[in-house]
Amino acid sequence: MFKRRVDYVDPFIGVDGENNCLCGPYLPNSIVRLGPDTLPPHLSHGYDSSKPIIRFSHTHVSGTGGGGRYGNVGFTPYTGMQRFSIDPYLKENEHAEAGYYSVKLMPASIQAELTSTARTGIHRYSFNAEDAANLLIDAGAVIQVGGDEPGETTGVSTGGYLEVISAYEIAGRSDLRGGWGHEFPYSVYFYIRFDQPIESSMLADAGGVRRSTSVDGANCKASLSFGNCGVLVAKTGISYVSVGKARASVEREASAGFDEIRQAASSIWEDKLSRVTVEGGSEEHTRLFYTLMTRLFCMPSDLGVDDENFAWESGVRHYTDFYALWDSVRNANSLITLLDPQLEVDILNCLLDISDHTGWLPDAWIMGHSAMIQGGSSADILFCEAALKKLEGIDYVKALKQMRKNNEVQSPDTWLYGRHLKDYHDLGYLSTEVKKNCVSRHMEYAYQDWCIGRLAEILDQEETAEEYYHSSEKLWNLWREDLKCFAPRRPSGEWAMSFDPTTCLPDSWNDPYFYEGTSLQWSFSTHHDFHGLVERHGGKEAFIGHLDHFFDGGYYNSKETMLHIPYLYIYAGRPDKAADRVRECLEKYFRAERDGLGDNEDMGCQSAFFICSAMGLYPLMGQDIYFFVPPLFKTTTLLLGAQESPTPLTIETKGEYKESGSRYILSASINGKDLNRAWIRHEEIAGGGTLIFELGSEAGEWGSTPPPSPLKEWEQRK
Repeated sequence: MFKRRVDYVDPFIGVDGENNCLCGPYLPNSIVRLGPDTLPPHLSHGYDSSKPIIRFSHTHVSGTGGGGRYGNVGFTPYTGMQRFSIDPYLKENEHAEAGYYSVKLMPASIQAELTSTARTGIHRYSFNAEDAANLLIDAGAVIQVGGDEPGETTGVSTGGYLEVISAYEIAGRSDLRGGWGHEFPYSVYFYIRFDQPIESSMLADAGGVRRSTSVDGANCKASLSFGNCGVLVAKTGISYVSVGKARASVEREASAGFDEIRQAASSIWEDKLSRVTVEGGSEEHTRLFYTLMTRLFCMPSDLGVDDENFAWESGVRHYTDFYALWDSVRNANSLITLLDPQLEVDILNCLLDISDHTGWLPDAWIMGHSAMIQGGSSADILFCEAALKKLEGIDYVKALKQMRKNNEVQSPDTWLYGRHLKDYHDLGYLSTEVKKNCVSRHMEYAYQDWCIGRLAEILDQEETAEEYYHSSEKLWNLWREDLKCFAPRRPSGEWAMSFDPTTCLPDSWNDPYFYEGTSLQWSFSTHHDFHGLVERHGGKEAFIGHLDHFFDGGYYNSKETMLHIPYLYIYAGRPDKAADRVRECLEKYFRAERDGLGDNEDMGCQSAFFICSAMGLYPLMGQDIYFFVPPLFKTTTLLLGAQESPTPLTIETKGEYKESGSRYILSASINGKDLNRAWIRHEEIAGGGTLIFELGSEAGEWGSTPPPSPLKEWEQRK
């Protein structure tokens, strides 16, 4: 029987451990991400397989770490007397597919089913005929991550209201604050329409039960009874602007029945997944591939053009929940550029629009505010890459101006935007006077300077290009030759004492020198000068030995800042060793299980690593280069370019093919032209065609020519 791509999607992959992915329904870049929340303390996405369910809520992040945000407008079905306190439910017969989730809530024996549209969540609850069908609506519901401070690093209800407006309708607003990245307040508006009349209602606020049809303040709740109706369907519109817009979404998107909406959600995902067709791989790899594609397109949330952006109107499509570019820049944005270039253009134009209204390019953007910068400004990397790949419809002159501002204007708040500039300008490096992650920030600033220079060169601003290319060479000002790694340096120029390249103190989030990794791990992040890194390790053979030590010593893990490292063997002329290491990473860190990912999914970052590596075509962030490794599939066909007129790129493998063990590329060709290199430029595949890999079980001499050095290319182009 023919299986659709969507039939391979398993939303339970990656829901547990540190993966934090959603098992509930959502659509590509939707506002509503509906799903079950389990007993607190919560993980950032609200769910834990080992815990009972307390409610279903309409807003979630997926795949992130950090403190809790969202989990708003909570529904809990129940039976018996009307009340506001309900015991958690055990899960029975839990099932999920793209756009649909169901579970039997025990011991009440309530069948709960969820589906969604872009801006509405649809619930269907089936009760035993003899039981009263009741529903608790919690307008103060919010994710509570254990150990975090409500209202600061995790969410808290601060106000709002809830009103019964007819026998079939309820509306309200949830006012909240707190969560990862910033503490600014935000509001979620909702409108709920039932298919059964409310027979009785009780409302409560923080002070207790009220004899009223409306309540206001923090933690508003409504306890509703629908009698012995058997089946209850509730359609909920979510808006960041008004109840009126939430209601309009229900009328526009959810007029059909539950089953029709569920089928429409499945069809929308099938259409999205049809951008890639994989054949000839294992069942597990295929399940992982298509499931992770749904994660790639989970965030950010599309707010439309002058529609759901509560802060301003500008005629530009707006997005929220960039959680964060620092993660997605590693590979996810590059993959989106291949599969949905208009989405990437819209995202970049949104970033420029934000800079028009706030003065700065964001690195994370959540609910109308910039959020914590984890390094530099990753947007700089994205604009450079987009220009190199010739994405149209972007004001690159404006982008360059904003990118230069990051380097040239001191930020009034380096937590939210811009850079630490004093040391960087005066000393040529970030010193230990910058108390948080000074070395990894310095490294990111240097690469972003190269990106500024490259975009300036594309725009024929040669003086600016040369200035920023030279500035990017500051990277090496924190290279410690005796340790063969990057290290912290005091303002006096002396190296910090008692420094261990293999450890973080007190932890990887609060280390004064490096963020989410050690010096040993970060010291492979020289993206504009990998050739310089090879030379500083003593040449290709010594660098290969260093990479081998890194992997064999257990220093690699599946963090976003390390995902490119297996591919660095290609810079030492050993694509065969890159193939081995990539395969090791795929086997170790990606399994079709509930805790099957190696780390937080991080806005498509882990997903893109698997998808791109499985296709054998892995991007280098900020540049127009892709690396080759043997694909996991016999044939992969990507539809490139515009949605309405795509161009196919087929990746084929020939020769020996094994599902497990080492496989190597013996030769490669693109549209009949031989490629004796383990990399390719975007322009060589952008027009589609056929990329063929000849595979074998023993490595040959193919692919020993490394990619060019970006810094040396500038001198050659001059």
